[in-house]
Formats: sequence, structure tokens, C-alpha cells
Amino acid sequence: MNIENNTLTARDRILGRVRANRPKPYEHPDVPVFAIAGDPVDNFISHVEGFDGKVITLTSRDEAISWLKQNLVPSQSNRIFSAVDGYNGNMTPDLVKTPADAERLSACVGEGLLGVGETGSVLVSPESFTRMANGLFAEKLYLLLEKNRITDGLQDAYTRMNLSKIQYSSLFSGPSATADIEAVHITGAQGPVSLTVLLY
Repeated sequence: MNIENNTLTARDRILGRVRANRPKPYEHPDVPVFAIAGDPVDNFISHVEGFDGKVITLTSRDEAISWLKQNLVPSQSNRIFSAVDGYNGNMTPDLVKTPADAERLSACVGEGLLGVGETGSVLVSPESFTRMANGLFAEKLYLLLEKNRITDGLQDAYTRMNLSKIQYSSLFSGPSATADIEAVHITGAQGPVSLTVLLY
């Protein structure tokens, strides 16, 4: 194709020049997988607690659901949204129709997709909370997570994430916090005041 041909559009001429001057491709370097010392579950618990989060260790998912029913009781003043099977809150999707409605939530219960021992992070997506805003705007956040979904490090985690099937995802490491003002640590500055991981 003659990119200087005047019959071409300006767009075609520009794209033609870009293609003609494209640099030669280079192979990606091999990145070694760095070993993470210690047990991934122990590391995960230690890091979550280090970021002001809380981990409750349970023996099964059924026990985790029972813990929620006993310790997270919906009421008029305790407005709870649940995106997990087996536990119902009192704020149903028809009561939380928009992201702005999530601001009224006292607590949100969601599913953790996987955990990272190296950083104490939990991978979540909009499906974890039905809508991402439910997990971001609720005052308290509860995440269910299977122990066998905890990886050693971030490199391992990225090999297990199927990002092509997730519209959006985020790694949560404890509740929101900041220390921007006079280096004073404030928990719950931009999102949930507390994060509790129910690990089973």
C-alpha cells in the first residue's frame, strides 16, 4: 500500500506511517518466581492483622455461615447486604439499586476469590458483592475465603487469576486507611472501617 497516495484518508495515512515505523519486537525476559518464606496461610493471617484486619479461622463453609448467623444479625439499625449463599441480610438487591444506595449499608458480606500470603490481600470482583459499591461503601466488610485459595505470593496469584473473565477486580488488604495528615494512622478513611476474613 502506498501510504502517500492522496486517495487515502488522513487516518489511513497516519496509521500506515505508524505501521511502517513500528520497532522490532523483543522477547519478554524470563522473570524468576521468587520463593516466599513461611506457610502461606500463616503469612496471610499475619499480614491481614498487620493491616488492621481480622481473621476468624473456621473448619468449614457451613461453620462460617453459622458464625455469620450468630454474630451478624440484621436489624433496623444493622443494615446488612449479603452476596453469599446460605446467609441473608436485610438489604436485598431491590433495596440497593444504585451505587449511592450502598452508602446506607452497615455491613456487606461477600466472597473472596483468592488470598495472597505475601501481602495479606483478598482478590474481589463486582460479583463478590453483587455490585462493587456494596463492598466499598459498607461500614463493615466480611469476606469468606477458602484456605486452599491462598497463594504464596503475588506472582502465584496472577497465574491463578483469570482476568479475561473478570470485568474488574481489586486486591483488598485490610480496611481502608490513611496516614496522610500529620502521619496519623486513620482506619476507615475512604471505605470500610473494618475487614473480617472468615477463613475455612
